[in-house]
Amino acid sequence: MDLPAEPNGLSNRWNLGLRWGLCCKPGCIIRNNLLKCGACYAILYCSVAHQKADRPQHKSSCNIVKHARETLAKEEADLRARPGDLYMPENPFETARGRFWYFRPTRPYMQSRFALTDALLNIKTGVAVEAALDHCLEMLQLNPGDNQGVRSRVVGLYLRVGRDQEAYDFIKWYATVGAATNYEWGNPDFPFLNLRGEDPFERLEGNAEKVYDLSMRVGLAHLKIRLLLDLQMLQRESAKPENRGGGASYEKKKMEWVREDAICHALYERRDIVGRADWTDLIADLDGQVKKLVERVKKENEHYWPALSAPERWAAAFPTVYTHGLPQEVNLVFRETWYSWSECPAALEVVKRYAGI
Repeated sequence: MDLPAEPNGLSNRWNLGLRWGLCCKPGCIIRNNLLKCGACYAILYCSVAHQKADRPQHKSSCNIVKHARETLAKEEADLRARPGDLYMPENPFETARGRFWYFRPTRPYMQSRFALTDALLNIKTGVAVEAALDHCLEMLQLNPGDNQGVRSRVVGLYLRVGRDQEAYDFIKWYATVGAATNYEWGNPDFPFLNLRGEDPFERLEGNAEKVYDLSMRVGLAHLKIRLLLDLQMLQRESAKPENRGGGASYEKKKMEWVREDAICHALYERRDIVGRADWTDLIADLDGQVKKLVERVKKENEHYWPALSAPERWAAAFPTVYTHGLPQEVNLVFRETWYSWSECPAALEVVKRYAGI
């Protein structure tokens, strides 16, 4: 199979539902020499003609993003031009990094940046989602204390753009380093989101209980399901008579299966796992992990899993003040997680089966 060029080097993105590396005019599959829309920078076209043809559909979301960008640019310029005073040090992007929100004059900027991520997420393209993710990650670096709840949307965005390894590193940091009782959130010298290359196949065991954010726990279940599906794919392909054998050609063939069929990019990095002759024990272990995570989510909020079978209701629900465990919590969590499920139908079907919905 002649695969198209890999967007950002992640071949698994082609197995997800988010549109990547293609002209965004419906029906066009051109992927070379694409240009970003000059107003929103969140959508790609192969030609001016296709951009004009798609303008009636794109215009509304484009203008919202453009306005949000302009608002954010003004807020940033105002902050950078403001001299230091009792309320904020000069140039807080350097001098107040790590405790940004503490200084009240920074808050309009942070609110405007959050609004821009909302605007970007109205555009269902890989470029838009990755831009929103980058904004969220930078907002967390500015303000690790996260007064705006940015961290709740990060895992879902990582999953949407196929960056599963980084999603796991993010979750594990909050479950371990960030959950430590002696961690000083207001101290910029403390390490923040510094885990890299953690093992997504491992059991978090007791640390999983420290993932207090429901969106993160849902994301962890989703990530484990993707890994489970990929190992089942390897087991299934290797069992076919025409694929039995050994040697270098067989190992190369397994990597081709991963590149063409895997959902989770983390597997592509784990040659030790792909190189195994049998994956039965790993499949059984992941199956047990998924079951526990599904039950944990159900225990925390019994309304979440059923919401996946009624997306038309929950997608339109506006987030409100909520108490943990009540339907109002699902209003927010659904918004942060639904598209990662809907863009990965295989994982959605699996979790529905595990949750009994």
